[in-house]
Amino acid sequence: MRGRGLVVALMLPFAAVAQDAAPRPDPKPESAEAEAPPPKAKDIEPPVPAAPTPKLAYPKRATKPAADPAPSAPAEPEAPPLHSSLRETDFDHAACLMEIWWNGAQYEVLPAITDETNRDCGIDRPIRVSQILPGVVLDGDPVMRCDTARSLMYWLHDAVQPATRFLPGQPSLAGIEPGSTYQCRATVGNESSKLSEHALGNAFDIAAFRFADDSRFVIEPREDSGGMEIAFQAAIRASACLYFTTVLGPGSNAAHDDHLHLDIKARNSDWRLCQ
Repeated sequence: MRGRGLVVALMLPFAAVAQDAAPRPDPKPESAEAEAPPPKAKDIEPPVPAAPTPKLAYPKRATKPAADPAPSAPAEPEAPPLHSSLRETDFDHAACLMEIWWNGAQYEVLPAITDETNRDCGIDRPIRVSQILPGVVLDGDPVMRCDTARSLMYWLHDAVQPATRFLPGQPSLAGIEPGSTYQCRATVGNESSKLSEHALGNAFDIAAFRFADDSRFVIEPREDSGGMEIAFQAAIRASACLYFTTVLGPGSNAAHDDHLHLDIKARNSDWRLCQ
């Protein structure tokens, strides 16, 4: 054993010399990138700039919204023409026509009447009356509403014809001489600008009565002489207020000194104006 140890000890120096004499391999590159040639300047991409740091977006202060403009009031619908407010229903118009026909009136039904100068003037269902009672004609065939003709018919039949029997000779009523009938205008005899009832077919003016003996009775201012003429005019004028809502004549104003104005204007509580 002691001999083997001696041999090993003697051989160690020779092993060290042999190790130093053996050729060493070239060192390997650490990586493939180390062996690649350095890139050329044109192959170098410019550095991408770093994205800017975003700023914090603070919420805007809430502001009071502007108030919406006040809505404009809707335009009021235009009122219908005044004459249209007097339009009769089919039934009422037919009943009126039958009533005056039954009592002897002769008439012609006309198309609606309007006026270009004033939209309120007109008659929706006018009639042209040539005879108001048997044997009693209306000169000029005046135009009016049927309601006006009906009131005129009953007044002449119930009050005027009986009153003529008190006149000298008891003349028979044969005709009426009208003053104004349908006419688009304002009222006259005062400062009012209101539309006349003549403009609606509601009014009828009487200038004179004509009798079968060719005599005439003219409406005019008369002194209270106590004669039959003043009594006759006063009687028919007063009775007219039972059939019409407005009765004006001599003494009412200067505009009515030469005729009787009769109309059927509607008023509250059937109030009547008789002067």
